[in-house]
Order: sequence, then C-alpha cells, then structure tokens
Amino acid sequence: MAGGPAATDALQMEAPGSAASGRRVTSCRGLWMIPAPHYRARMRQGRGAECGGRGPWRTALLLPLLVLLASCASMAPAPAPPVQVQPPAVVFHGQATFGTPAVLPAGATLSVSLEEQTTKGAVLVAQVGGIGARAAPVPFALRVPAGRLRPGHFYVLRARIDSASGVPLWIQPAPAPVDAGIAAGPITLWLVPAPAPRPQRPSPAPPAAKPRLGPPSLVALGRQPRWSARIYGVGAGRSLHTAVGEHDPLRQSYAPLKRQRLASGVVVYLTADGFVSLTVSPGVCRLPGLQKALSWRAVLETPAATYRGCARGIP
Repeated sequence: MAGGPAATDALQMEAPGSAASGRRVTSCRGLWMIPAPHYRARMRQGRGAECGGRGPWRTALLLPLLVLLASCASMAPAPAPPVQVQPPAVVFHGQATFGTPAVLPAGATLSVSLEEQTTKGAVLVAQVGGIGARAAPVPFALRVPAGRLRPGHFYVLRARIDSASGVPLWIQPAPAPVDAGIAAGPITLWLVPAPAPRPQRPSPAPPAAKPRLGPPSLVALGRQPRWSARIYGVGAGRSLHTAVGEHDPLRQSYAPLKRQRLASGVVVYLTADGFVSLTVSPGVCRLPGLQKALSWRAVLETPAATYRGCARGIP
C-alpha cells in the first residue's frame, strides 16, 4: 500500500446524502493504516479525535472508573475469625432427685462436683453450680476436660442442694462412683434431707475477775511443816487464806470469818462452819531462819492437823 497524503485522501468517501452539502466522511478504519509519521500529523490536525483519539471526554470517562476500582479494593471482606476448637472432654450428665416429695424454696440451687479419691482425701477435679432447683428431678451436665482425668484413678460424683443463703437443704449421703474415661448414659444422684444445723451454744461468760485483796492485815508463818495463813479485808469482807506444804502447797480460802477478841488480848478468827480457826496471842515469837523476833504467837487449827508458828501485823 502506498503511503503518504495520497493514500489518506483515498480513504475519504462520500457519505450518503452528503453530495449536496459537499461534506466528506473519513473512515476511521483507514486512519489506522496510515504510516506512523503521517498518523501523528493527522492527530495533531484534530482528525484523530473523530476516530477515538485522546480527547477530554475520554479522560472524564476513565476517572470515575478508577475511583470505582479503588473503592472496591477498600471494601474487601474482612477475614473470617478462626474457628475455636474445644479440647476433648467427658460430659457427665443426669439428674439429682430424692425419694420423698418436697417443695424447694425459691432460690434453691444444685451443685455437682467431680472428686478424685486419694489416700490423703478427696481432691476436687471439676464443679458446676448455680443450677436452678425448682422441683425434683433436677437435671445437670458436668463437662470435664479429658486431660484432667487420669487412667487408673478413682473418681466420684457428689451433689447437694443449697438454699439462697447457702444453707444445705439436700445432700448426697454417699458419693457415686463414675468411670473416668467414659460417661455412659445418664446418672441419677439420690439426695436425702440435710441434718438441721445445731443451735449455737452461747459462749460461756468469762470468769469474774477476782477482787484484788490488797495487803493482808495479818500474816502467820510456821515451820516443820512450812505453812502460812493470811487475813484479808475487814468486817463482813474478811477472809482467811492458808497454804500448807513445801514445794506444792495446799492452798485454801475461807470466807466469811468471825473475829473474836478475848480479854487477855487473844484474837480468834473462825470460819462459818467452825472447822478452821486461827488464834493469835501477844508474846515474843522466834522462827528458825528468821533473825527478827515477831510480836505474836499463832496457832492454825484444821480438821487435818494443828500448826504452830508466829505472826506479824494487826490482828
């Protein structure tokens, strides 16, 4: 095919009805057959726009398309969350019931626990609680991860029903043995009424504090055997305290006491039953091992024996 302007003009043809107007229509298909230098010249002259050249209208059509593609890319669906696979487990299911009909109070709940019986006692393995208990039977399901169950060990189920305040209402008298590896079929746990709580005994009152006696008004001492007698208080509050013995003395207290003063200056202290008396009389008295002499002689009389010694103080 010959190139150049002549070839391009040969592609021009008369459009139907254009003879009168003198217009020519350019064949766009022939335009692509023009050699590259002449094609670029024709495009600069504006003829390329008639055959799909790069005009402003084409840019206006491409811009919305680009925006649409960008929005579709941003609206890509989020990746689905990973599916959580639960570890293998053994499910012990069944019901807790009791033979006698009973009405459970509002708020009563059932709790079921799985325990491992060992030589050191029961060890809790799993537990489920807070199961609403309206009437018997009460269904339950206890899911235990298989990793907590060890072959060859002994496991039992234990159940009880508590009130809303936590007081046991129904208990299981004996735990139910179960197979640690399988939970074959429903399990029935029989409950019995819980024993009534024992009333709390009032704590005993603390012993009354003994009144402080203060210093004794009279002290009597003796040797062979060692003994002592002390008089505390005055009037109706007067008391006698004795101790007889060397290493572990026998201590006694007597109250009230009668006091009698005789004409010779002798003073006698006598218990209410008359079995014990302490008599002091004026006179110089000395005790073995005591350098200072005392001014009173004393005699302590009891149902067991009579003890003699000395005394000091004001009888």
